[in-house]
Amino acid sequence: MAQVLMLCHDQHLDRRVVAQAVTLIEQGHAVHLLALSYNGETSNEVTVEGIQLTRIGLNDIIPENPTYKGYMARQYKMNDWLNWGANRYPQRLGVFQRLFTLGSKLNWGVYKWLLLARYRNRSLHDPLPFRQAFVKHGMPLKADVVQVHDLPALEAGAELAAAWGVPLVYDAHELYPEQKSFSAIQRRICSSAEADQIKKADLVFAVNESIGEEMSRRYGISKPVTLLNAIDPPVEFDPEARYDLLREKLGLSAERRILLFQGGFAPYRNLEFLVEAMAHVKTLDVDLVMMGFGAFGDLLKMKATKLNLIGKRIHFLPAVPQSELLQHSASADIGIIPYPHVDLNSYFCTPNKLFEFIQAGLPILANDSPELNRFVKLNGFGYSSRMKNSREIARSIDAAFAQDALTQWRSAIRVRRSELAWQGQGVIYGQAMQGVLPKNAA
Repeated sequence: MAQVLMLCHDQHLDRRVVAQAVTLIEQGHAVHLLALSYNGETSNEVTVEGIQLTRIGLNDIIPENPTYKGYMARQYKMNDWLNWGANRYPQRLGVFQRLFTLGSKLNWGVYKWLLLARYRNRSLHDPLPFRQAFVKHGMPLKADVVQVHDLPALEAGAELAAAWGVPLVYDAHELYPEQKSFSAIQRRICSSAEADQIKKADLVFAVNESIGEEMSRRYGISKPVTLLNAIDPPVEFDPEARYDLLREKLGLSAERRILLFQGGFAPYRNLEFLVEAMAHVKTLDVDLVMMGFGAFGDLLKMKATKLNLIGKRIHFLPAVPQSELLQHSASADIGIIPYPHVDLNSYFCTPNKLFEFIQAGLPILANDSPELNRFVKLNGFGYSSRMKNSREIARSIDAAFAQDALTQWRSAIRVRRSELAWQGQGVIYGQAMQGVLPKNAA
């Protein structure tokens, strides 16, 4: 039995992380996962899947950039000054305390201004602040293999693996430096860090062929092993059944055809244009159902209301548990993935909903991009078309529903559905990991 230490900088455990851990556990290995807590305190638990989980308290996340170090140095100097004054002039302690409070507020303001000047981003600052926390909590957990999930934990994983003389595995969930939310300097910091650390990895995974090829070209490494974000359908889901949950919940007649968007409501996903598109869709029997979560959904509802389409041609439903998701997806006629090409991640994306739609047997309408075309167009799973604005999205919707190919698309998905489940991807993962696990491990 091998001991595998996994590092993941997320609070919500990505299903990709859990699936890989479960695959190792089923092979007889032990997995200890370090992730982030939702509060300041560190906690330990064992998940229902058998993963030893340590959630690192947010109080332990200490940035190591010069701006933060300067802020803390100024705070320490003020604290020393307060102690000196309180000891020398105890009768004036209250005055020193008020001055310290005022100085601390001023120091915090200076720190925030310097962060903005350094990173050119109001909402995001140090993009890689986790090394110290992961090393501190990981060092007592000596393992036979260290696996890192995504760039923010890569430097810490490399440090732990080097200290123990064990293999390092890097699973790149995306092209992390290419996120639209980063400023140019933040992208440079991340790119430099990935370039410095990735060659220390003995095994690298990527989420699809295009991202793997880009990482190989960019960093001069062998092409990473492609490991898709596939899922296994839950036992509650019957792939042969016909579900109609969306129409039942919304009171829609059987004559209405449903276009489904499911997932997080967030900026940079073309969702505003998708809502606007329904005002231009000429296929009169098509309704858009938006089933998901996130505060951005309030803006989308306002937009649908202004267009006088909410409750008429646009309907909103809250997200449902994973155990019920495929049943709801299978209740639609077409699922849409409209993500715009705002960065390389979006251009090369293969989001979770792609594999959820596939397992639900739901035909797909996707933006015209390399990886979505690889699945949707080349496999005959649906229709892809350019979606730069609301008019183009509307034309794409009309074209998809005019194809008269829903039965053909569903049949093509049914043929390859099991191949594109995690069951098949788990075999790929397990075989690749055999090359880094100890030879005497079970």
